[in-house]
Amino acid sequence: MKRYYTHKLVRILALLVIDGIFFGLIDPRKAYALTIIIGFGLLVLTIYTLVDLLLGLLERIVTFPAMTRHRLHTSITMLLGLLIAMQSIGQLTVKDLLAIIPLVLVAAFYLSYQRKQAN
Repeated sequence: MKRYYTHKLVRILALLVIDGIFFGLIDPRKAYALTIIIGFGLLVLTIYTLVDLLLGLLERIVTFPAMTRHRLHTSITMLLGLLIAMQSIGQLTVKDLLAIIPLVLVAAFYLSYQRKQAN
């Protein structure tokens, strides 16, 4: 179990180093759209990996079924990615927050309902 978390920690540290290098070398005002998209994908991957580690640590206290953990990964990563994207283009307001959070909750509920219907 200890090796499992060490592996995840090494992966997160590697992603953070890659993030630092990538975002340190890129000027977003002069970068091409493809570069911005790659950077956003890298950021979302880093968030997903951090959420994975945090849920793994939380799972030592509270156990989750595998599907619930996957839904939490997806929902938290989508929410944080969307908030960061909106903030980066200057479109994030309190109204947006009040609209986005319930939409993510509805999407998570819908996904869980779809999975129950498929089984």
